[in-house]
Amino acid sequence: LHGAVQEMESILSDLFPDFLVSRLPEVVLGCSVTPMTANAPTAGDIFDYHIDADPNIAPSSPWTDVYGRYPNRAVGKPRFMSCLVYLNDEWDGD
Repeated sequence: LHGAVQEMESILSDLFPDFLVSRLPEVVLGCSVTPMTANAPTAGDIFDYHIDADPNIAPSSPWTDVYGRYPNRAVGKPRFMSCLVYLNDEWDGD
């Protein structure tokens, strides 16, 4: 696992100490969907509301065998979240 990914998980874990922060396991959406996606929007791109991941529409998998399908934020169930990271031209490391 790349050091930058581990560092990002560490930063998010520090920001949300009451939660277990991790990448979405492959078993949730299958091997054709990556748990991390990068894109580079540019001037003129058009964006619209969309759902990145929803436990209520997860495909049949060992994940749904254990947790079932449920509305996101259901008590006692894993919560799906997206994290947007905007990178500067320079990295200051602090």
